[in-house]
Amino acid sequence: MATSTSVETALSQLTEKPAYFADCCAAISRPLIHTIIHLLPPPPTCVLSIGSGSGLLEAMILQVTAGHQVELFGVEVPSCVNKFLPEQHVLRVPSTTSLHSDAILAQTLLFVYPRKVSLIEDYLKTFRTGMLAQVIWYGQKNDWPEANDLLSLFFHRVCVIDTVGVADHELLAMASKTVNGKSATGTPHKRDMSPG
Repeated sequence: MATSTSVETALSQLTEKPAYFADCCAAISRPLIHTIIHLLPPPPTCVLSIGSGSGLLEAMILQVTAGHQVELFGVEVPSCVNKFLPEQHVLRVPSTTSLHSDAILAQTLLFVYPRKVSLIEDYLKTFRTGMLAQVIWYGQKNDWPEANDLLSLFFHRVCVIDTVGVADHELLAMASKTVNGKSATGTPHKRDMSPG
């Protein structure tokens, strides 16, 4: 597993423009990290990143939100090497179609480049009666229509997040349970989680 210094080094290399890192399939930028953080419910909050891979994006989010009561866990199969997330933030599932039971406690599910929309559907069908208030989706624009159709079946509000720092062929979106512009828990969707 990589040390926190490796994550700090990667964070220091972020700019306003999206860039690719060897250990992450998605382009990452400073605005993207901060936008995802701003979309999370107010702390304390629990986030599960389904299919976290090397854990680079997730570790960056943890680093930026340190001290703000954001519990973020990566869910991944044993054969996938976690290089960046602290081990206590990694949850293992036996296969790529398996669900992790801790999702019942998560307010947010994060899907970055999900391989199958059916996995998203399985999580939503199984855990929609838990704490789940929103899904954040980040992936190829070409994959969004199918995900959009699915999320619209489970959430009151599905929207594309218009933000800088996302590659032209990628898209960031959020689905949430809303009542009068607020989440199902009565809290605003966005909040300031800037470090310091």
